[in-house]
Amino acid sequence: MQTKPLLLLGLLLCVWLSACQEEQIQIPKIDVPQQLLAQPEQQKAGARLFFKHCRECHGTSAEGRNPRAGRFIPAAPDFVSRSWLEVEPTYLYWRIATGKQIEPFRSRGSVMPAWKPHFTAQQIWQLVAYLRQRAGAD
Repeated sequence: MQTKPLLLLGLLLCVWLSACQEEQIQIPKIDVPQQLLAQPEQQKAGARLFFKHCRECHGTSAEGRNPRAGRFIPAAPDFVSRSWLEVEPTYLYWRIATGKQIEPFRSRGSVMPAWKPHFTAQQIWQLVAYLRQRAGAD
C-alpha cells in the first residue's frame, strides 16, 4: 500500500522537474555576413540605429536609458559586457527581427518589439555589428 503514494510522489516529481527545464530555442539558419560585421561604416550605421531606436531600453543611464527599462523582467541588456561576444550573431539578428513575438520570450514578459517590419536585413545586421563592437569586438 505504501508504494502507491511513493509512485505518485515520484511521478509528480518527474513532471515538476520536466516543467522546470530550460526550453530549447530553435533559431533558424541564417547566413552571417561576416565581412559586414567587421566594417567600421556598417558598425557606425548600426550605432546610429541603436541611438535612434534602442537606447531608451538598451542604452546606459549616461546614454539616455529610460529609468523604467530597469524594471523590465527580463531586464533589457545594455550590451557593454564582453560576454555578449560569446553570443552567436545569428541569435542577435533573430532576436532583433522577431522580438517578443516568439516563445519563450512572449510568455516570459519580454517587451522587445519585432524590428523586421521596420528594418531591412542589412540594417539588422548593422545593429548586430554595432552590438558586437559595443561589447568589445575589434
